[in-house]
Amino acid sequence: MNEFEPGQLSELSNTENLLDLGEVMQAFGISHWEDRGPIEGLHTDNQGILISVDGQPYVLRERPQGPAEADIHFRYDFQRYLQQAGIPLPFYHLTPAGEPAVKIGEDYFELQQQVGGELFSTSGPRSLEWVASAGTMLGRIHQASQKYQGTQYRWPSEAHIGALVQRYLTMAHTRADESQMPALTSALTEWTERWEAALPSAMLALGANHHLPEYHIHGDYHALNLRFGPFGVSAVTGLEAARWEKRIFEVAYALFYFSGLAWLPGSSVTPPLLKRGFDPERMRAFLQAYGECCPPVRGEAELLVDALMLISPLVILNGPLEDLFYVEREQEDIELDALLESLAWATALPAWLSRIRRSVVEMWF
Repeated sequence: MNEFEPGQLSELSNTENLLDLGEVMQAFGISHWEDRGPIEGLHTDNQGILISVDGQPYVLRERPQGPAEADIHFRYDFQRYLQQAGIPLPFYHLTPAGEPAVKIGEDYFELQQQVGGELFSTSGPRSLEWVASAGTMLGRIHQASQKYQGTQYRWPSEAHIGALVQRYLTMAHTRADESQMPALTSALTEWTERWEAALPSAMLALGANHHLPEYHIHGDYHALNLRFGPFGVSAVTGLEAARWEKRIFEVAYALFYFSGLAWLPGSSVTPPLLKRGFDPERMRAFLQAYGECCPPVRGEAELLVDALMLISPLVILNGPLEDLFYVEREQEDIELDALLESLAWATALPAWLSRIRRSVVEMWF
């Protein structure tokens, strides 16, 4: 679900290659441990090896990659700050020199506390309650971030939202041209053109407001990066995309993830939750819970639909249309009917969002 895929523990995933694992653990200053074998979650962020150290479970993994010239020290500093502010983030096992990662050859490795708790499920009995809890937790993260005194960490210009959206739409045009299925070519072309027509006004509106709150955001706040317990969110992971940004974009991302997509038990597939638009009840639950921690500034709520317009192509291509763009398969293996349904939903989304603009404003207050 995120834009930058981490490296994989290829050499450590081979249980016969114990010398490599021993070298990594020695670099962490650990002489006794238990190798519980490789683990693989629903997305690449969860790959690694489960290691027990003094009875405590950790996940050994290669350090996830970010955009070019990323300041890796920022992520560790920011995560430590959020932990001190009470955000339930997993801890790193530090080296004897106090470092959160070790370098073996050309690769860096982290030993991160394994988090417990349940994964979010749209069909779960507490689903709506957990949507609200996710909104509250994002509000707590943003509250804490506003007081962060560290250096501002910004992504390079080519990784900004506008540039990413343009790159994704170009990718969609290319995929439509390459498709050998006329129905898919037509639907994908219509979807791309509909969003290209909707985006300029949204970008102008957002660019005209120079007072939107900015601070460091989580950067990848969705269901797979949260765990839940009896009292709601019990753990937050996945800060690899943390950066300085307008907070309205993260609110829009999270709102889309938790009210527009279906999160199914045991599956990484995220189809549209409804036949048309988002679930209004989930939208209200998320925004009201978030708003209790972080109410909108003047004019901000009125721009939330514009932010949704701008980020939607990114979420759609990494969610409902992910298999079409990122999974290698033959044309005849594509589930065309399901794909066309998702495309029809996504094509109708700009008009649906425009109709609910006033309601979205009221939900955040």
